[in-house]
Amino acid sequence: MLFGLALAGCTGPVRATDLSVNDTSAGRKLYVAKCAKCHKFYDPAKYSDEEWAKWMGKMSKKAKLKPEQEQMLSRYIDDTLRTPHKLDREKSGSTR
Repeated sequence: MLFGLALAGCTGPVRATDLSVNDTSAGRKLYVAKCAKCHKFYDPAKYSDEEWAKWMGKMSKKAKLKPEQEQMLSRYIDDTLRTPHKLDREKSGSTR
């Protein structure tokens, strides 16, 4: 699973404009259905890339995500919940 995350990272950063409306909608539905089923929503922007990759790997296994679901969910979270905050942190000089 981590291989999938690492491989997904090889394509370069994904931006909201790269995701279709259908992909964004499907990613959101997956996020709500799989993540909120077992726990509250955590703010992905508060985790380092390494920490988030570790949790995505663990939770993907628990949620029994298929590889394509894991990739879609990861892209959705990175694009809509992590990237905007990550850019803000980089501008301010904060690492977390």
